[in-house]
Amino acid sequence: MYYLNRDGFTFIAMGFTGRKADEFKLKYIDAFNRMEEQIKQAYLIQKQDSYMITDPVQRAKRWIEEQEEHQVKLAMAKQETKDVQDNIPISSKDYQVLSRKINQKLNKYLSQHQIYNKNQVALLRWDLNNSILKAAGVPARILIKQKHFTVIAEALVNWKPSETTLEKIKAY
Repeated sequence: MYYLNRDGFTFIAMGFTGRKADEFKLKYIDAFNRMEEQIKQAYLIQKQDSYMITDPVQRAKRWIEEQEEHQVKLAMAKQETKDVQDNIPISSKDYQVLSRKINQKLNKYLSQHQIYNKNQVALLRWDLNNSILKAAGVPARILIKQKHFTVIAEALVNWKPSETTLEKIKAY
């Protein structure tokens, strides 16, 4: 006794000849073609725009899929837009404004505390720039992005020299 699975039976049956074998082969080919058509139709319905589907249930299912696809695309577009906006460098005009505001803040501090020593001025300038870079989270001013502008403005308004810088200034 031999045991055959469906594939084994089909393999052997395709080798038979005669009227019954031909009937089997024709039915097998017909079933295969119908199955292929069902798969194609399912694929077409799946990828067909919902408004083109006549069956209301299939139309509704496809519409829901379209809405989900739309939501995914919309979320991706929003993220891409945010990524682009977050990485826009500050304009040269904004860079000049920032530099001017930094100098104004430094000069105001220097005049209030009557600091004229160039080494002390350099230490304070370094401290102020370091505070700006730290607030923006970047290693150099040229890497400041548009998204950093608000935190930089806040850091500039609230800047006071660090204790370390104040100690170094006393040494001069």
